[in-house]
Amino acid sequence: MSNPDTNSAGPNVDSLMTGFPVAVLFFLITAVLFQFRDSFTSFNLVIWLTIPLLALVITSAVNVTSQYVNCKKTNVGKAILGALPSFVAVIIGLGISSISYCRIPVTSVFAPLLIGKTVDVTKNKSTATINSLKNSNSKECCVPKLTLESIENQYPLIAGISYGFYIMFSILFGTVIGTSLSSIC
Repeated sequence: MSNPDTNSAGPNVDSLMTGFPVAVLFFLITAVLFQFRDSFTSFNLVIWLTIPLLALVITSAVNVTSQYVNCKKTNVGKAILGALPSFVAVIIGLGISSISYCRIPVTSVFAPLLIGKTVDVTKNKSTATINSLKNSNSKECCVPKLTLESIENQYPLIAGISYGFYIMFSILFGTVIGTSLSSIC
């Protein structure tokens, strides 16, 4: 298998640098899609079909462009073959991000930025207000515990960021693998 990061015919190609702009683009696309999730009747179907197919098309185009820039020739078949790892990785990334326990750490980081206060995100259905928990000195002791569902329902951008985080890294992973498959020179 050829090394995608070295090329005797032209400049060196770094597969991460090729995939990074695509990964950031998908992060932004995912966040924006979640802002409009109420506009779609079957939003999960849109996410599970649109994002992987878009990853296949855009990564194929990036592979063809990379082939032309580095080798002055193209092979569309190898470019599409090189995009398949991104397609599969995005489906795996969507699967991971659909597990609520995997979204909690990302939500815990980004929720304070969007909500404007520190929150403790839990999976539990029960919530506690800031004044309902007191310590022995009757002082406020805890930050409010919010459920992941309540935060994501109120702030859909947070759900988009959580999904986008995993999709971004899956695109990078798929691009690194796919670049070696799409190399033609």
